[in-house]
Amino acid sequence: MDKGECGDRGSSLLYVEDEADVRELVSGMLKKNYPGLRLFVAGDGRSGLELFTQRQPEIVITDIRMPVMDGLRMASAIRAQNPDTFIIAVTAHSDTDQLLNAIEIGFNHYVLKPVDYRKLFAVIDKCRVLHRLKQQVQAQSAHIRLLSRVVAESPSSVVITDVEGNITYVNPRFSLLTGYSEEEAIGRHPRFLKSDAMPAGVYDELRNCLTSGGEWRGELLNRHKNGSFYWESVSIFPLRGEAGEVVNFVAVSEDISGRKEAETAIQGLNAELAARAADLEAANRELEACNYTVAHDLHGPLQWIGGYSRVVLKQNAHRLDDRSRLYLEEISQGVVRMEQIITALLRFSRLSHDLLQRERVDPGEIARIVAADLVKSDQSRQVVFRIVEGVTVVADRQLLLVVLQNLLGNAWKYTADRQVAVIEFGVMERAGGAAFFVRDNGPGFDPAAAEKIFLPFQRLAGCDGQKGLGIGLATVQRIILRHDGAVWAEAVPGAGSTFYFTLGGGVLQE
Repeated sequence: MDKGECGDRGSSLLYVEDEADVRELVSGMLKKNYPGLRLFVAGDGRSGLELFTQRQPEIVITDIRMPVMDGLRMASAIRAQNPDTFIIAVTAHSDTDQLLNAIEIGFNHYVLKPVDYRKLFAVIDKCRVLHRLKQQVQAQSAHIRLLSRVVAESPSSVVITDVEGNITYVNPRFSLLTGYSEEEAIGRHPRFLKSDAMPAGVYDELRNCLTSGGEWRGELLNRHKNGSFYWESVSIFPLRGEAGEVVNFVAVSEDISGRKEAETAIQGLNAELAARAADLEAANRELEACNYTVAHDLHGPLQWIGGYSRVVLKQNAHRLDDRSRLYLEEISQGVVRMEQIITALLRFSRLSHDLLQRERVDPGEIARIVAADLVKSDQSRQVVFRIVEGVTVVADRQLLLVVLQNLLGNAWKYTADRQVAVIEFGVMERAGGAAFFVRDNGPGFDPAAAEKIFLPFQRLAGCDGQKGLGIGLATVQRIILRHDGAVWAEAVPGAGSTFYFTLGGGVLQE
């Protein structure tokens, strides 16, 4: 067997001829005329069949009468393997029986010897063209099958109509969405799905958009076959022919009923939440107004009680026994304390309404002012202040002063029994941003009470001997919250406490 291969990886051809001189001559002509052709050559039918099985060429040129296996038997076996192969018979014989057998087997062409190369090449060219066309058709068919499968298995509903709007195709998802089978939908206009619950203007807009050649997108409330309603998000666009004319319309839609139900539920919840918030805000305003009125109106009676008790004590001290004088002094002191509480409540109430005056502030500078005032109040104490420097924030200066007066004042107050008190005001990095802290070496407190201490009029256990109204830390919390910050406390009993706070404006390092 003599065989050869030439050219690139384009089309391929198998040539089978038992006469060596003819085989060599024709092979040479094929190589010369088709330099890009992959050429395989065999000397008998059996070798040719083996070579075809290995290489699967598109075109086979074969002699009919050959030893070992003739061309007819080889062609029949090739047809069984690949019915699309082009087979050309080249033979010196032209008897009728042989021709009929070749036709029955499926030979595509018949060329007589001596070979007319012009005719042979014309036949080969025709086969190559037909092969390329067949490949294109197969590729297009595969592409069409893929697109058809994509549409059929799409999670979206797909509807195709003619130019009049009559349905010509629906995919399975359409049936799942609407309840109508393909047979029930074909030939009908999509308007049979209308729920009559949409504004007429929506359909006018849809129609005008499509008739002008545009694409329409929107949401429609349609009716299911069982009578229930469903929402779908729809995109409708025209398909055009080669001349640019509209030949079909395609509607692709998705079921958004679940989303619509969730939106409706959220809207209801938001409306309910807004109503409750409004009620709560109104109640808070009434409560604040009531607190202010009550606190304001209590000033007069308290002043009378305090004034008359002092007058009685002053004018009749010599007539009163010790117990009566004690009672009057306690009444006078109670009035003073009550007035302090009322004043604190009024200030606390105003914290919710006064506008913030934000500016660049050095909290360390404010802390040093507060520390200096504390030292002046009792110069007999040994207190070490450690205060951060070089830090700037954006905050309300006066309210930040109130915060540090309370926190540093508490640290000063609760370290009174320490031989050397240490009070620190600093800043530290933490997840989410920087936090300021006031730390002392006082007695600390039970960590379980850390949240409770920010409530108004709450005092820590064991602090009964300390002066104060129990509203300072509540004031600190309200101011910090107005700055969009947070405040919290940590402590170890007997080892001091630390109060932290953040400011929504952040920390600017200088």
